[in-house]
Amino acid sequence: MNWEMVLALAIGMDLLLGEPRETFHPVVWIGKLIDAVRTHLNKSKLPGCALALIITSIAALGGYLCTLVHGVTGILISAYVLKSTFSITCLADTANMIGAHLENDDLEAARKDLPMLVGRDPEQLSKKEMNSAVIESVAENFVDGIISPLFYFVLFGLPGALAYKAVNTLDSMAGYEHEGGVGYISARLDDLANYIPARLSMLFILAGATFYASSRSALRISKRDHALAKGPNPGWPMAAMAGALGISLKKPDHYILGKGFNLPETYHIKKAIHIMEMGTMFVIAMSFAMIHFIDLPLY
Repeated sequence: MNWEMVLALAIGMDLLLGEPRETFHPVVWIGKLIDAVRTHLNKSKLPGCALALIITSIAALGGYLCTLVHGVTGILISAYVLKSTFSITCLADTANMIGAHLENDDLEAARKDLPMLVGRDPEQLSKKEMNSAVIESVAENFVDGIISPLFYFVLFGLPGALAYKAVNTLDSMAGYEHEGGVGYISARLDDLANYIPARLSMLFILAGATFYASSRSALRISKRDHALAKGPNPGWPMAAMAGALGISLKKPDHYILGKGFNLPETYHIKKAIHIMEMGTMFVIAMSFAMIHFIDLPLY
């Protein structure tokens, strides 16, 4: 299998075609599998382990079976499946759409669409707090939706990318449940899977900020404020983005990253997207370099 070609095609599919329809989306299939398996498990840690093991194993096996298809057909199938694990265009388009609502002072439309990016209740958020929520989501999803899938693809091939996406989908669907339930295992696995990519994200945001903002401030604020956000990972990209843009990012009653700066204006959303896109270019370039120059077992 020509994995450089697979990666190039997957990126092309994302940029030109966007997201597959739900009916044909492998990650949607993983979500349906999670629902099916969960109906047979009780809410305790042991079933949580079983759920995670079953789902990630099936996802990895599906990725492996794709690699057994030879020739052009195999490359196209593998590229399509790989593309389903990351999303560059959808993240930028959604953030731009909400940013356009805010720029036009259409706060009702912004509140309606904001749940596409963030989980918090938008009804009580001010305009600047919604600006903040969009920028936080761009930074956090830079890890979940771009860096991590490519990180595990580079290390473990298509099975690794799909297994990661299974873990991430488990966290999205079940990780909200209280400690001791099925979601506890899912949330901890997601924390573990994103541990290294979240810290790498700071470097890629620094690289992107070199062209659009302040890389020095991004480094300073990420080191100072990353631990303020809940969980071991989200604070790294969000604090780096706050520092790069010279703004504070606020989740009411939870944290303020970049304290001492002002809350973001709407134009900061586009700057955050530009930093994310430039950082993504560095992620992609590094992925190609590692596949080409480093003798990894699965390549």
